[in-house]
Amino acid sequence: MKIMVVGAGAMGGSFAGLLAVAGHELRIIDTDSAHVEAINRDGLLVEGVLGVHRVQVHATTESEDGEVADAVIMFCDTNNTKEASRTVAKLTGNHGVAITFQNGIGNVEALVDAVGPARTLAGSSMCSAANLGPGHVSLTHMGKTSLGELDGTATPRTEKLAKALSDAGFKVEVSDQIMGQVWQKFLVNCAVNAIAATTGLRSGEIPRVSELAGFQDEVIKEGLQVINGKGIRLPNPDVMSELKRNLPKRFNRPSMLQHVDSGRKTEIDAINGALIREANELGIATPYNQSLVALLKGREQSQIRRINEPNFDYAAWEARIVDGKEQ
Repeated sequence: MKIMVVGAGAMGGSFAGLLAVAGHELRIIDTDSAHVEAINRDGLLVEGVLGVHRVQVHATTESEDGEVADAVIMFCDTNNTKEASRTVAKLTGNHGVAITFQNGIGNVEALVDAVGPARTLAGSSMCSAANLGPGHVSLTHMGKTSLGELDGTATPRTEKLAKALSDAGFKVEVSDQIMGQVWQKFLVNCAVNAIAATTGLRSGEIPRVSELAGFQDEVIKEGLQVINGKGIRLPNPDVMSELKRNLPKRFNRPSMLQHVDSGRKTEIDAINGALIREANELGIATPYNQSLVALLKGREQSQIRRINEPNFDYAAWEARIVDGKEQ
């Protein structure tokens, strides 16, 4: 297959590299020019649970005129979803299919708006990955990757893409309730990512702090209220118990924690922030998620300034405010 990956960070880069190793024709589009330059110069280095591979793939920072693919996988940061969806629409041409494996909710809907429902698939991956530098990613955990048609039907194109991913080493299933899978992962992200990013703890450390474990329970309960209120059927109705059972065994650094540590804006608005918006429409109170969003936004701002403005002059800022020159 000719496959294009839009957004080749930790997860997108891992998928792209391993699909290329499996023999598929790969192209990458990513807005990080240093990452793109490193890939084109040295190849994409993918390490982790499926071994170490350096693969030659072509990468660009924007789409090239007239280029189309059989499948376009969107893995960009959710803050860039709408813009990336427009790029994906051009790359699918007249026959290609588009799919998103991003965290959060609202991404499938944005892709449908840009590409159309007839050529949009939804996906969810429980893999974990890390960005180790320009042109260098690691697939740190092999979880299940699900994909499917929005209406739940079985089609040759889903089977073809599933086979491509399976040949690349991923554990793949074609799901007849893929939006339930998307929401199930969304709930897990709400329960783990923001807590890790706010505290600096890895996933498996969270349940080892009793106060955080109790806080996490309430975050999950609010999420389940929203899911039930929307009438969404989860593939695993007992996802809360499964999460609490497995989380102590996992010591990955969720992507949101990686973003905070590097001074980047996080995807909180597409995860816990999105849960709050959905809850407001249903009249459901979400005090725990609201607290988590507020605290993380403060942590995010602190890290952005610490990383990008290490010599920020607080005394001068204070003086400008006192003088009425700035609020």
